[in-house]
Amino acid sequence: MSPKNPNYKTQTNEGAVRYLIKEKETPDCILALCSETVRKKAVVEMPDGSTCTTLEYFRDALRRVGIPAERLVVIEVPDSMDDEKKQFQAISQLLDKIEKEDTLSIDLSGGMRDTAMLLVTAARCMRDLRGVQTRRVIYAELRGEEPVAHDRTQLYDLFDFVTAMDEFFSTGTAQKLKSYLWSEGEKDPVLHTLLTRINQFSDDLALCRVRKLNDDLNQIAQALKEPPKKSQNLTDLFFRLLKDRFNTEFAELLSSGEKALPALVSWCAKYGMYQQALTLLCEQMPEYVCQHLFVQPTERGWDYLADQKQNEGKPWVYPLFHFHFCWLALLQNGKLKEICTTDLRLIKSKDDAGGNMLLGVANAAEMHDYLDMVLASDQLAIDPAIRPQLEQAALLYQRVVKYRNQINHASDSDLGLLSDRVLPLDTESIEETLRKITVYLHEIRPLKRNIPQGVKALPVTKTIPSGAAPNL
Repeated sequence: MSPKNPNYKTQTNEGAVRYLIKEKETPDCILALCSETVRKKAVVEMPDGSTCTTLEYFRDALRRVGIPAERLVVIEVPDSMDDEKKQFQAISQLLDKIEKEDTLSIDLSGGMRDTAMLLVTAARCMRDLRGVQTRRVIYAELRGEEPVAHDRTQLYDLFDFVTAMDEFFSTGTAQKLKSYLWSEGEKDPVLHTLLTRINQFSDDLALCRVRKLNDDLNQIAQALKEPPKKSQNLTDLFFRLLKDRFNTEFAELLSSGEKALPALVSWCAKYGMYQQALTLLCEQMPEYVCQHLFVQPTERGWDYLADQKQNEGKPWVYPLFHFHFCWLALLQNGKLKEICTTDLRLIKSKDDAGGNMLLGVANAAEMHDYLDMVLASDQLAIDPAIRPQLEQAALLYQRVVKYRNQINHASDSDLGLLSDRVLPLDTESIEETLRKITVYLHEIRPLKRNIPQGVKALPVTKTIPSGAAPNL
C-alpha cells in the first residue's frame, strides 16, 4: 500500500479496487502489504479536520465502495525490506493467506519497489503449489483528482512465456507453449501456424516418429520467415522472441535440411533425451552413412537380406546395418554360435542369464574379420578406400542398437556370460557414445560416394521385396 499523497483526494490503491469493481470482479479479500509508515503515521487529513493513517483512510475508502472493512487483511512489513530475512517473512505471510485454487488480482500501485517482485513471486509459487490462478495484474496512477488504472496482465504472462520456451527447448515438450500461445494464435494466423508446426515437432519427437522430424523442422523454419501482420504489439514481440530463441537453439538444425541428423542427435543428448537420440540414429544413421560411403549388397547379398521375412518392405540400408553389422558380426564369437541360429533366433535351451549375451558388442578386430568374411563370400560391395570409416560406422551403430535395447529392457539381473562385452548402462557412457557418433557423422558429411567401376549403385531408399533380387 502506498502512503496517501496529501495533494490528491484519492490514493492509488483505491484506483485498483475501483477498477476491479467496474470489471465486476469485486474482491472477496484484500491482502495488503502495509509498511510502518502506512500503519502508524497520521498523515491523511479528513474532512472534519482530524488526521488518520493511510491504513485507516483506506478502510474507510473500502466502506464507501461497498467493501466491508473485515475483508482487508493487513500484512505488516517494515519500511524497508533490504535483506532476505525481511523479504522471506513478508512473502511467507502472503503465502499463508492464499488458499488452494484461489483466484488472484495483483495491484502493483504502491509501496516499495521490491514489494512488486514479492507479489509476483508469491503468485507464481501459488500457481504451481496450490493451483492458484492470477487473473489480473494492474496498477493505478493519479491524474488530477481521479486515479487511472492500467491492466498489465499480458506483461505478467511473459513469465509464463519464458518458462514455456525453456520447457520446449530443454525437453522438446510444447504443452506449456501451446497453452500460453493458443489464445494469441487464435487472433493471428501466422502465430497460429508457427504454434501448430512446433506442436507437431514436439509430438513427433515424443513418439519417436523420427522420419517426420526433418520435415517438421523445415516447416518451422518456413513459418519463422513470415512475421505476424500486426507490428509493435505483444503478439509481434512473442513471435520475435520465439524466432530469436529458435535461431539460437536450432541454428544448425534449421540450416541443415536433410543433413540435420548430427545436430538433432546433439540437441537430444544435450537435454537428456537419450531414447529419442538413439531412435534417431537407429533409424536414420544407416541411410546417412550410405549417402556418404559406398557400401551395398551384391546380388548374392541381396538374396540373403530378402530371405529374411522381417526385411520385407524396408530400405536395404537398414537390414544391411542391423543384421550384418549389428547382429551377424557377433556370431564370430563362439559362445553366441552355440545359442543362436544363423537367422538370429535364440536356441530354447540357452543358459545365458536370460538372453543377455545378445546385448554384447563386437570389438574392432571381430568387426574387421567379419567384413573380410562377407567380402570374400561376395555379399557386399564397397569402396576399399573407405573401409576404416565403414568399420567405425558399424561399431558405432552396434552400440546404438545395444544401448537402445538395454534401455528398453533394463533390469537389475545378472548380465551373465557376456558381462565384459555389455556396454555400461549409465548416462555418462551414453552421452559419450552419442558424442563420438555425432563427431563421426560430421566427419563423413563432406564425403561423396565413390562407386567402383562396373557397379550399379542402389538408391539408398530402395526397398526389399520379399524373395526378389534386383538387376545389380
